[in-house]
Parts: sequence; C-alpha cells; structure tokens
Amino acid sequence: MGICTVSLAQAQTSCTAVLSGRILDQASHQPLPGATVYIRELGTGAVADTNGMFRVAAVCAGQYTIDYQFVSYQKLEQRITIGADTLTTLPTVQLAPDSRTLQEVVVTEYRSEAQQLLQVQTSLSGNALEATRGQSLGESLKTLPGLYTVQTGPSIAKPVIHGLYSNRIITLNNGIRQEDQQWGSEHAPQIDPFLASRITVIKGAASIRYGSDAIGGVILVEPRPMPVKPGFGAELNAVGGTNGRQGTLSGFVEQAFGGKLNGLSWRLQGTIKRVGYARTPNYYLDNSSYHETNGSGQLSYSRNLPSGSTVGTDLYYSLFTTKVGLFTGAQVGSLADFYAAIARPEPLRQPGFSYDLSRPYQQVQHELLKFRTFVRSDRWGMLTFTYARQQNIRREYDFLSFSRATDPELYLKLVSQTADLIWEQKPVKLANGGTLSGSAGFNGITQGNVRQFLFLIPNYRNYGAGLFAIERYANDRWTLEAGVRYDYRWLRAFFLNEQTSTVTNTTRQWQNGSGSVGATYQLNQRLSLAGNLSTAWRAPNVNDLYSNGLHQSAVAYERGNPNLRAEQAYNATFSLEYTGKRLYLDLGLYNNRIDNFIYLKPDSVPIVRQRGAFPAYTYTAVQATFRGVDATIRYKIVDRLTLTSKTSLLLAYARSTDPATRGAHEYLVYIPPNRTDNSLRYELKDANRFSSMYVSVSSQYVARQNRAPAVSQRQEGGQLIFTGDFAPPPPAYTLFGAEMGFTYRIGTQPLGVILTGTNLLNRAYRDYLDRFRYFTDEPGRAIWLKLRLPLAFGRS
Repeated sequence: MGICTVSLAQAQTSCTAVLSGRILDQASHQPLPGATVYIRELGTGAVADTNGMFRVAAVCAGQYTIDYQFVSYQKLEQRITIGADTLTTLPTVQLAPDSRTLQEVVVTEYRSEAQQLLQVQTSLSGNALEATRGQSLGESLKTLPGLYTVQTGPSIAKPVIHGLYSNRIITLNNGIRQEDQQWGSEHAPQIDPFLASRITVIKGAASIRYGSDAIGGVILVEPRPMPVKPGFGAELNAVGGTNGRQGTLSGFVEQAFGGKLNGLSWRLQGTIKRVGYARTPNYYLDNSSYHETNGSGQLSYSRNLPSGSTVGTDLYYSLFTTKVGLFTGAQVGSLADFYAAIARPEPLRQPGFSYDLSRPYQQVQHELLKFRTFVRSDRWGMLTFTYARQQNIRREYDFLSFSRATDPELYLKLVSQTADLIWEQKPVKLANGGTLSGSAGFNGITQGNVRQFLFLIPNYRNYGAGLFAIERYANDRWTLEAGVRYDYRWLRAFFLNEQTSTVTNTTRQWQNGSGSVGATYQLNQRLSLAGNLSTAWRAPNVNDLYSNGLHQSAVAYERGNPNLRAEQAYNATFSLEYTGKRLYLDLGLYNNRIDNFIYLKPDSVPIVRQRGAFPAYTYTAVQATFRGVDATIRYKIVDRLTLTSKTSLLLAYARSTDPATRGAHEYLVYIPPNRTDNSLRYELKDANRFSSMYVSVSSQYVARQNRAPAVSQRQEGGQLIFTGDFAPPPPAYTLFGAEMGFTYRIGTQPLGVILTGTNLLNRAYRDYLDRFRYFTDEPGRAIWLKLRLPLAFGRS
C-alpha cells in the first residue's frame, strides 16, 4: 500500500513519533482515498492513499486534536496523546455520510503541494521550524541533510541543494515562483521565514511541475492555512542573539468570520530585525550590520455551493525590505593589497561593536502581489488560476562612491509577472482496485529588467511558457508516476553604445522537453522504497551570457560568455525509509549529470580597475556530474533519550571532453564538503505548567574540501599569481552546540521557549562556501533566546 506521508521535521531530533492509521466509510467499510487528516496544534497533516492509509512523521510527544474530513462526509474530531513510542498506530476511523442539506461550511484541503510528487523530499515544520526562528531561509535549511549554504559574510546565506544553487533552484513563496535577481551568489532570497508554517525541500530535478530551471530542486515556503473557525487569533515571536546583539520581533493577527460572512478571513503579518557587527572569536567584522523590515496581508473567501462544488479566492500582498552591510576587510586597492589580505591571518581594521551600517552595502526591496481563485468539484476535480506580479529593486553601494554620494553604483529593477492554470483531476477508482490521479497545467512568465549607473548586466526582456501533465497510479503497495513537460524561453538583451548613444539588441530563443518517471513500494508499514528518473534543462540567463563588470556586493569582477548553450540534466534518485519502534533510517542516493553546466570559474589573475584589485570570474561551461548520499539515522536509546546522526556526502567534477583524456576529470570550485551532524536529546517529564521539556547537545564536523582545483602560485612580472583559486580550501572544523526548550502555560496560553548555543567552544574557523573566507574567520560563539506566544480570542 502506498502510504501518503508528510514529514514535519525529517532531520530534526526533537520530534520522533510517527502516527499512522486508516480512514473507512462507516457503512461499506471501504477506504476513503483523499480523506484529510489535520493536526490542529501543528497546522499540518496528511492525505489518505488508495487504501485509506495515512502517516504523519516526526511528531513531538504531547496532546493533539485531529480533524478527519472528506467531501460529503461528517467531520470527525479526535483528541489523542502521543507518548515516547516511535511508531503509534491509531484506531481505524470510520466517517459517516452527511445526508443533511449543505450549509455555508468551508471545506479546507490540508495538503502540501509537494506531497503529491514521488520525489525525495524533506521538510521543516512544528518545533523543528520554531528552533530556526530568527535565522534566514538559507540558514534555516542547513539543518536538513543534503542542504548547504553559499555565503557572503555572516549576513547573506543562499540555499544549496546537492551542490546546486541560484538559478538551478526554484523557490515558491506562498505558491509563487520567487523572482529576485537570484542569479547572484550573494543575492539571498528575499523571503521572510516567519511567514512559513512548513518549508518543504524537493531534492533533485523537479522541472515537470515547477519549471525548466528546477535542475537542483525546489524549496516551497508554505504559510499556515487561513483560519476557518470564527474568532480572532494572533501570534508573537521574539528572538534575541548575543553575536551581533541581534533582535527580531515578528507577529501576526488574523480573523475568520461566522454567520453571513462565514468563509471570509484575513491575516496581517510583520517582522522587524536588527543585527550589529558580527564577532569572530578574536575580533568584530567591520560593517557587518543587517536591517530587515517585512510585512504582508491576505484576504480569503471560500464557500460550498448547493451543487457540492467549492469555490474560493484570495488576495495576498507582501513587502520585503533589507539593508545588508558588507565586510570592509574584503575591499582592497591593489594586487599587492589583495594578496596581502589573503595571506593575513586577521583583518587590519578591527573596530569595536556597532550597529552602524555604511558603505559598502546592498539595499533590496521586493514586492509580491498575488491573486488566486479556484473551483473544486466532486466530479471534475480542482481548477486553480493564479496571477502574480513581483517587483524587485536592488541597489548596491560600493566602498567608495564614483558618482553622487547618494547614488548606488549598481541599480537593477526587475518586474516579473506570472500566470498559472492548474487542473487536478478527481481520483478515479479502477476495476482492479487501483486509483488514477494527476494534474496538468500551464505556466507563463514575462520579465523586464532595467539597470542604471555602472554596467554589470544589460537591460532585457524575457518571456517563458510551459505545459505539463503528471499522472500517477496507486494499487496495493505500489504507486507509479510519470510526467512530461514542454518549455519555451525567449530573451532579448539591449546594449547602449555610450560613444554613439545608439542601442542594439540581441535575441536568443530556447525550447525543450522534459520527462520524469517514479515509483514507490511499501514493503510493509515500516519500510518503503522510492526511485525517480528525470530529465531537466535550463536556458542561460542574461548574467551567464552578458555579464561584464564589477559586482559590488560580491567584491568580484564577472565576465559572461555569449556562446553558452542550454544546460541539460539527467537525474536519478533512490531512497529507503525505515521506521521501527526505536530505529529510524532515511537513506537517499542521487546522481545528477549536467551537460553544458555553467559556473563562475575563478580566473588566475585578479583584475585591476580604478577602484582597486578584484578577484575575477568568468562564466564557463563544462560536462559536470554531481553524485552523493544523504543519510539520517535516529535511534531511541531509552524512552526519553534519542541519538540522531545526519551525514551528507557529495562528489562533483567536470568530465573531460578531450578524446585523448576521456575518463579523466577535474574538480569544480565552491562544491560543499562532506559533513556529519550528531546530536543527543533527552526529553523531561511534564511538571506543573511546564511541558515538552528537552535538552540536547550536538556536534557538526565539516571536512576539508580536498576535491577542489589545485592551487599553485608563481611570480610573473614581479607579481604573485595564483592558479586554480585565490587560496586553498580551509582546514576541517568541528563545532559544538546545545539547546533546551519547553512550553510554559500562562493561563490558557502556551508560551514556547527555546535557548540555543552555537559554536560554544568559540572556535576560529573558515568555511569553504563563504566568499569572504579569503579575508576573515566565521562568527564565534552565539546564544539565542526564542519566544513564541500564540493567542486565540473567541474561538472554540
């Protein structure tokens, strides 16, 4: 039987229970595939499979309220208590048909979009997500196996999936494809993680459903469902950290109406974050401050029609603004200064602590406006139309101003419009007992980019369209899935000849198809296997083709290559999941071959401009292979003591295309090194007003990246010249941390408290994936205090 699963925190040690059960028709005792299971306190759930089976993984011990729902059946509410057992099987649930006349009742489908796909995925939710509050999206995802970050100092972290990042990963923000100049390695996603009640990561090519660029994977930032019970609700989060003396305050207020306005709800949310200079074990990082202010609002309405159909619509708006200071120690004035800064163990300038934020810095504003409407029919399934408009304005200010002091050196304004029309068919029961389900749809996008001041990338227009279809078959223990997709991309870049004031343009077009097949097999209730084969492709972006200038925030000179061709990927994944009474094992293998893989290759000689000397990079294409292993092992030593080990191994290299050296290969730069995380967690018994109490200790070992281009140096023209990279990979390091958490009940309101310590031994180290590793150490010891207070007014 193919059990449909939602992993709340697959890699988090804090929640180890697994719930499973079955939902049947009360009269016929037949399974109810598609019935929903929703855990109120966690804001998530699962969908029953073809045999009525469901499973919810990684649930914390405690008391929960579960809602069972199915169209045309009476809703059932159940109160349960989850103990320390790893596997908990609930009694079979039988739903009774609802023969009453339909009233104004809102039916909500609690299903993750990613849950429909047979691909390797993992999620952060519940307590696991709460433990990451106050961190950026990239930092939050580092707790998951196979997830890394490429950084530019302590303030900018960009998610990396199996060694791939930037335009090879699609991020969906509240169901909308995020478009925010994501091509830059120091352009972090402009998304407020406090918006999410679950963050799901699909590891591996997911182009069929989400678009041609998803060669590396997809990140779904999924907000909590809109409220349906009449009354007000609110939540307040406060986070404080010692390193950078940072403070974050976030909250929301929401309301669902009853009576004649039943089905109408709204929510307002906001976040303020302030961070000062980060501190390494020995010194502060000059100008590493960080400011962030975000807000969003949503209005939703849905209702059931007398015909049995459900219609709904929602309007959503969000504004993300951030100002990020860049470490001044990375700014140099000559080649001699550049090489001296690399060789120097510490920066020359070591100020005291400050919240000041001056040049160099980047300032970004991202707006998202979304309109969505849907109709769900018992006969035809569900049809959804979504339109979104995004505007991203990026300003980058150099260390020294080369224009008026108030102007940025780089200004980019990107306006994107997307439209999606998706049909999800109603599951069809076949004569042999199997079930067919699937979806089909259209995705369209149009973009316009305008630049000012110094040149890095040109103005451009971009159009894209895609058609896809996915069908899956489930019967007994098997679930099979196949999908196809066709995409078309069009790009026109505009160039200004400053001497003649004439404008020329260049137009490129690409089109290609993709395919995917996958299968899962449930050997028994404890053990399941899954595999997927897929193709994907990515057209070169404007930066790949036409970059030619100083990238201020990256402190690098970047050159494009107009002769680049589209990337073509062939991806294979396999996973095994075992859930026993004491042992949990999740093993994932992957191999991703990418022809014409485009990456920024460090040039041997830094480039010298009037502004100073800078590392130089050129976009280059190679035949690349990425393969690796993600493994999570969780073992319950005794009822309250759990050991968790997570390991990520990755090998990436460029294959030789020369017949004389066929079979040989060379390594790539900025590939994540091997890593293992281990933790030991002890859960305490509830006492008086205290519940969900735990303490944990952890260690993280990151190996030296020995599979990197060899770095050598020579004297040429009186200058020291490096080859391969500008500095060798830093040594391996081990960091130790600890965490404790509990819930304290204030009257009827639960206050969640989490205290976390990272790099407790205050070790000095450098990370290979940090673009500033040439010049400085990583931050030292940090202590975090995180408070969460949910509130409800007038809700039953």
